[in-house]
Amino acid sequence: MPQTAEVSAATYQERIAKLQEAMKEFGLQAVVLEPGPAMQYLTGVRWGKSERTFAVVLPAKGGPIWVLPGFEEMRARELIRPGDDIRIWQEDESPYQRIVQGLKDRGVGVPPGPGRVGIDESARFFVFDGIRKLAPKLDYVGAQQVLKAAGVDTTQPPGRGRGGRN
Repeated sequence: MPQTAEVSAATYQERIAKLQEAMKEFGLQAVVLEPGPAMQYLTGVRWGKSERTFAVVLPAKGGPIWVLPGFEEMRARELIRPGDDIRIWQEDESPYQRIVQGLKDRGVGVPPGPGRVGIDESARFFVFDGIRKLAPKLDYVGAQQVLKAAGVDTTQPPGRGRGGRN
C-alpha cells in the first residue's frame, strides 16, 4: 500500500504550538513568515513569492493571521489549514498595515509584553521595512533561532526535508 505524504491539520496545530512555546523562551510575541520552508513546515501552505505580499503572522498567543492579496483569496482559502483569520488587501491598500493591525490585535507590543517580533530570514527586506515603518516601536529580530528551537529546518528548500510535506 503506498504511503501518503499528507499531514493532518492537527499536526500543523502541534507544530505551531511548539513554535509558540519556543517564542516564550526567546521572548518573542510573534513571528512573521513569508512563503518558504518555515511557512510550509508550520502551516502546510506552499506559495510562490511575487511582488505582492503573502504572509502569515504566528503570534505567541492565538491563531495564525494570514495576509494576502484579494485576488488570491479563493485559491489561498483552499490551502490554508490552520487559522481562519484571513486579512485581504487590495491593490490600493497596504499589506503591511494588515500585518501591523494583526500584531496589535494579538497584543504584540502591549505592556507587559516586550514587543519583540521575529522575522523569518526568507522574508524580503521590503516586507520587513514596510512593517517596521508602520510599527517602529517594536523590536525586530531574526527568527532563525526560535524556528530552529521549534524544529523547523529553514535550510531545506520547500518540498524537501522538514520544509516539505512532512
